[in-house]
Amino acid sequence: MRPFRPVFALVVLLAGLALSVAPARAQDPSTARLDHYRLKFEFQTWCNCGPANLTMALSYFGWQPDQHTAEAWLKPSVEDRNVSPAELARYVLEQDELPGLRALWRYGGTIDLITAFITADLPVIVESGFQPDGEEWMGHYKTVIGYDDAAQTIWVFDTYQGQGPTYDGIATTYGEFDRWWRHFNYVFLVIYPQEREDEVAAILGPYGDPAYAAEAALATAQDEAARRDDRWAWFNAGTSAAKLGRYDEAAIYYDEAFRQELPFRMLWYQFGPFETLYHTGRYDELIALADTVAATTPYLEETHLWRGLALHALGRQAEAQAEIEAALAFNANNQAALDTYARITSGAVAAPDAAGD
Repeated sequence: MRPFRPVFALVVLLAGLALSVAPARAQDPSTARLDHYRLKFEFQTWCNCGPANLTMALSYFGWQPDQHTAEAWLKPSVEDRNVSPAELARYVLEQDELPGLRALWRYGGTIDLITAFITADLPVIVESGFQPDGEEWMGHYKTVIGYDDAAQTIWVFDTYQGQGPTYDGIATTYGEFDRWWRHFNYVFLVIYPQEREDEVAAILGPYGDPAYAAEAALATAQDEAARRDDRWAWFNAGTSAAKLGRYDEAAIYYDEAFRQELPFRMLWYQFGPFETLYHTGRYDELIALADTVAATTPYLEETHLWRGLALHALGRQAEAQAEIEAALAFNANNQAALDTYARITSGAVAAPDAAGD
């Protein structure tokens, strides 16, 4: 089922594409590497790459627990198929066991941004597309630990594939890394000690503003859509436009992404289409889309959340409340579901940001 209506105004929205807004890397060495002995590598357990990579990055700063400590809070149900970058960052910011550590995430990352953080001795987690042999497409987190500009090579620790043949990272070319990273709108998460806040802000430059990062991601997606006209570019454009609150524009981009057909797991991880359907008043389509996703997996609290919001907008109060309660039964720590439940039961409702804050 294709949930979005055909739209034929795509070319108009590509006019006046912005020039690249990625900050240049100045005076950085051409190669750098984290001390991989400080990273406590773990192979992930079932569908646990988010907590596993977060734990690995935290271990760089002395965090001792294994992935199950983070898992217990981030995904109380072992079957949960998604932990978002926003949830990973929130875990670092809100847990009493992690004093002095901060985290932030942004769309629209670049190789230059990643290598600047590695040069500064800070691990970076990225979310990418992933397709092991014999499997369908899926989303996957990995942790960047090194790079070499001359060799155009980046090294990662991969909680599914391992540490590489010599245990100092799996090597991939910049081009191959970028090819899979774009499936998730070039999202990245960096963890750092609070006392290095100013240094991190200097590395980020204008990317310190989430709106600027979303604008940069949108410009990149628009440029890729004009050059490649593929589903990833259109979907990323929709996600960035939704993050900026430009929902009518996002709907056009998502329409085209769905027309070109997306992997069936796509909406296990990214929820901008739900947010866009909600804010453009297409509640019946939202419910139908949630039903389609639920048919592939029942293990997503976000499906219940967005279906509940649509039902509430249609005046089906009891059904809406039941959906939000189902989301909270699955993950009582989901802040969007908690906020939505409070608003629904008080009679005031506002839809959450699908990507999180």
